Amino acid sequence: VDYSYLSYKVSSQSAKGYAERISRNSAVQVRVEYPGASIRGTGTYFKFKGHNIVITAAHLYALGPATTLKSEALIVTPHEKVVGTLVYIDRITDIAAFKVPTLDSRTPAKFKRTPSYEVGSDVVYSGFPGANSLLTIPGKISGSGFGSDIAMHSFAWGGSSGSGVFDSNGRFVGVLVSIMVGPSFRGSQLIGSIVYVAPANLIDTVYLRQNLDKLRGTTNVGF
Repeated sequence: VDYSYLSYKVSSQSAKGYAERISRNSAVQVRVEYPGASIRGTGTYFKFKGHNIVITAAHLYALGPATTLKSEALIVTPHEKVVGTLVYIDRITDIAAFKVPTLDSRTPAKFKRTPSYEVGSDVVYSGFPGANSLLTIPGKISGSGFGSDIAMHSFAWGGSSGSGVFDSNGRFVGVLVSIMVGPSFRGSQLIGSIVYVAPANLIDTVYLRQNLDKLRGTTNVGF
């Protein structure tokens, strides 16, 4: 019996669409370590005003305090591990940013934010949900979410938090921060098809740039 038709290969080095390539090639893992515990999420590698930064979700610091210019996180790429220094955190919008060394295995996304959020617009993000390796997942803007968040019809799971969401033109829509929870006969359940995104337009770029300029250099190197 010929089973050769079952053979297939998914190329991890390329993606079909423009936004998919930007999303996939700039995605990194972010790990915040605590004594006896670790919180893992996804981040996006950007070039911003001459600096290398990774933007992710602030709730990766849920188990402890976070101090700008001092707190750190481990940034992991397919071929690198570096330490990022926290330069921005807003726990209300749930966005954080780290200054990092140049990541040779990643292509930085341009920090160009989408000017508007239109219901029905196609979006995409890349992240590390569950035990999966890097996945690129499409979605659509569905409307207003909880608080200042945008609601996106898509899929997400633990590990996706912090992923950068991009529109079809490769512009930065926001940061994936949570999944909708709804009632069930057992109490409550995750509704994975409704995902909340913290808008990129809420990032205070003046504050971000001031902290980046204060941290003129970084002693954090790969290991």
